[in-house]
Amino acid sequence: MDITATTAQEIVVQMKDIIFQEINFMNKQAVIIASTDKTRIGDFHGGAEKVIKNKKPFIIEYDDQFIGSKKGINMPIQLEDDVVGVIGITGTIESVGKYGQIIKKMTEILIKENVTKDISMKRRNRSRYILEHILPFGGNHSDYAQLTSFNYNYDANHLCAVGQFKDGIELNSDELYTILDYFSFPSSDVFYMIVDDKLYVFMQHSSVNVVSHYLHVLAEKIKEAFGESFYFATGPLSQSEAEARHAFVFALETLDWNTRFSKVPVDTFENMDYSILASGMKKSHASVFVEKILSGIPQNEYGVLKDICLTYGNMNKSISKAADKLFIHKNSIQYNLNKLKKYTGYDPLQVTDYLLLYMAFLIKDVHDL
Repeated sequence: MDITATTAQEIVVQMKDIIFQEINFMNKQAVIIASTDKTRIGDFHGGAEKVIKNKKPFIIEYDDQFIGSKKGINMPIQLEDDVVGVIGITGTIESVGKYGQIIKKMTEILIKENVTKDISMKRRNRSRYILEHILPFGGNHSDYAQLTSFNYNYDANHLCAVGQFKDGIELNSDELYTILDYFSFPSSDVFYMIVDDKLYVFMQHSSVNVVSHYLHVLAEKIKEAFGESFYFATGPLSQSEAEARHAFVFALETLDWNTRFSKVPVDTFENMDYSILASGMKKSHASVFVEKILSGIPQNEYGVLKDICLTYGNMNKSISKAADKLFIHKNSIQYNLNKLKKYTGYDPLQVTDYLLLYMAFLIKDVHDL
């Protein structure tokens, strides 16, 4: 790999602040691309040429011992087994020799950090272009030339997910991306994008269980880092750009349900049942439906009757089990179910009537009516 002049210049400036000596950085062609003595930038360095060839430190005993060189010590900078450059410290060996290994190691660490950041940034940019093309809120679909350069196949099996904190706290992008980079999904085909208070994830995978497990781990790590519960929701499997766009819409609806009602680390679209109808209904229609079914219930009794009705249904319409669940006498359950029939005209003991009551309570909560 090649080290850019900008990166090299940042390194030599930082190193000079530590040892107060003139420092040069030579590329793999032994050309000085960065220096605290800017008059030397662009010169060929004969001593660096020997370091690159032998992969060993080299001491220059006097100025111009080699073309473009001054006395000092020159150290190979290596990533794995590859020499990516040479760092040179100008001065007598007595004054600079003790700094050679220290500067070499520090330079290699800085370069590795820079490479990691560069890889992470490229991944984020690739994710942004791929996700913007399919997100349902009007991303930049016009930059098709850039998108095409990634040659991404949307027709493979994909699962999408959206995550956020319960209260819609805006995300700290840098800290969250650090977590995402560290706890990467075991595949290169996973893309992240942070927009305001939401994290969008797009994965080339078809197993809901595998993806859910990964999201559970990720939600826990985010909770540990931020001290707030983080919730994910997944959409249905997609096999095209259009399906992926719709899958994100369903994931957003599932996430809204999760943060308000389910309140679990990961909720899936597959778990959505009546809630799909409730969340997908227009608010104007929902208002008419709720008014028709529930308007007769006195406000001061609404909460109690709602809890009894829903618990009764959750207990498979067993009055005794509902009573045990709510820690009240079963006669109280029966009494309140009769009151519900009186106020609404719908009998919760009848399957079709109970379904209408259940949906009305559900829709009222979903639409905050």
